[in-house]
Amino acid sequence: MREPSPTAKPDPPLQQAAPADGQGAVDWQFAFERSEVMRAFQQELLVSIGHELRNPLSSQMGSLQLVLSDLCDSPEEEREYLQSAKEAVERLIKLLEEYTRLARHDLPIQPLRPEPTRLRPLLQDVYSLTRLQAQDQGIRYEWPALQPTSAFEVPLLPDSLTVWADPHGLVQALLGVCRWGIRTLRYGSMALHPYPTAEEEGRLCLGWNLEGRCHVPIQTEGCAVWRVSERLLREMGGQLELCESGPYRVGIKVTLRLAH
Repeated sequence: MREPSPTAKPDPPLQQAAPADGQGAVDWQFAFERSEVMRAFQQELLVSIGHELRNPLSSQMGSLQLVLSDLCDSPEEEREYLQSAKEAVERLIKLLEEYTRLARHDLPIQPLRPEPTRLRPLLQDVYSLTRLQAQDQGIRYEWPALQPTSAFEVPLLPDSLTVWADPHGLVQALLGVCRWGIRTLRYGSMALHPYPTAEEEGRLCLGWNLEGRCHVPIQTEGCAVWRVSERLLREMGGQLELCESGPYRVGIKVTLRLAH
């Protein structure tokens, strides 16, 4: 049996590979876990969109059936049903286009590249992507910080507010936080309240308060969604933690670095 040449180089490890831009090695195990978590979320979103569209479509089908069966009392009533159906379909098409746009998030495996990122539009996408899942479970989903304010009020999250984060990574991290909260609640409400940190300048806290009846025990260990979100935030200089945990109230705290 021929012995290997003393100058032969060993094969490179399969776990990591250096990207072309030299930014560092890819953690393939974590990349796979991120992709699996995102794939599961997209499947849940499609189910929720199906539920959202089914009832309005069924209602309009009933109206059109009246017209096709000549059950309307007058041509004016027929035109009223047809116009109503047309407007409803146009609304549903816009809704479907919006959710299709929001659902087209990449399944990224590249290392995070933090940059100054506007927080408010990112949070609006996260809210839109998770609202239906909360609605399906009968949870009151309240994000007052995203509501329009009057000219005399100071917005909690101004449009100009930027944080230091990778945009795709932060979206995935916050989606995971919201999904964990929705799964934890059996019924009740989940509200977002941003506030600056008193202990450390240059940081912003996003607090989600879960009130109602929770599934017990409250678990984060062994939960892939929580684990991925926690690591993503940590690698962007942020933090994820439970600040309160009980059968009737849970507090989630996300800390982000502000961009200067």
